[in-house]
Amino acid sequence: MNGMDSFSSQPGDFDYIECLFLSDDNSLPRPAAIEGCSIHSVASALAHLERRLAQGLRYALLVAVNAQPALALALAQADDFCVRQLLLQARRRWGQAITLIADVGLSPYQESGHSVINTAGNIDVEASYQAVVQLAAAFAQAGADAVAPCLSLPQQTRVIRETFDAAQLSCGVFPYSTKFSSSLYGPYRQAIGSKLGTGRKSYQFDFCDTAEAINQTEEDLRQGAVATIVKPALPYLDVLAETVRRSSKPVAVYHVSGEFMMARLASRAGLLNENDYYDEIHAAFRRCGARWIIGYAADHFLRQQHLNL
Repeated sequence: MNGMDSFSSQPGDFDYIECLFLSDDNSLPRPAAIEGCSIHSVASALAHLERRLAQGLRYALLVAVNAQPALALALAQADDFCVRQLLLQARRRWGQAITLIADVGLSPYQESGHSVINTAGNIDVEASYQAVVQLAAAFAQAGADAVAPCLSLPQQTRVIRETFDAAQLSCGVFPYSTKFSSSLYGPYRQAIGSKLGTGRKSYQFDFCDTAEAINQTEEDLRQGAVATIVKPALPYLDVLAETVRRSSKPVAVYHVSGEFMMARLASRAGLLNENDYYDEIHAAFRRCGARWIIGYAADHFLRQQHLNL
């Protein structure tokens, strides 16, 4: 199977994309701020993916956790950087049996924790595009099937697609097109060491302005996206359903860290049954027409798949 074929869609297709945190620290894995998730070394990530492939999971989203964010944009382009090494080694080991998506958000690569580059308090649009293009090209050359930008800037897909086309790279662009400013990203920010905490980002979409968010999905498709992402999930099922209805390409929904941790903590307190919870919400995502769920609950998805055999 060609890597780009992984982003096609047939009626009834429904898969899970597991978010996998990677670091250059070889003493890993260690627990992440998202309970039940780990921050992996390249070696432990490869072992984890081997288990997942045996269980039937075929997609992973790779996110870097950098101990030196001030230097990270330069380090990320080196052959020995964790994301590049995992891509290179996984591709040699499994070929196209696994689909690997490399996150190219800038938040893990900056001291500020922002997804864009700020200069004197203002978004430096051109510098932001230049940085994401450098990351995207490095990961595409290492074997990523797609890159996932989340600058929340209107031309993010175009600048990456044009770079790939000029370099004759077949890697896809899988943007976080509909990414709302949300209180639900806190555990993720802790996991990657972001200093933003749970603060709002002014350049992400206002959760009251769904029309603009859906328009960005359509713009990303015009710019060459192979698929798009709606993020977060549960407060935006209406947006997910409308995006799927209007989209010419498959749509993923990201069940984000705050949504995941609320369920985990409620389950631990005896307030809900976690299996029942995931049966219910995964059914909701499927009803809305999502092609993929992105998140941290792959075990629940695999459990459901096994029960449905």
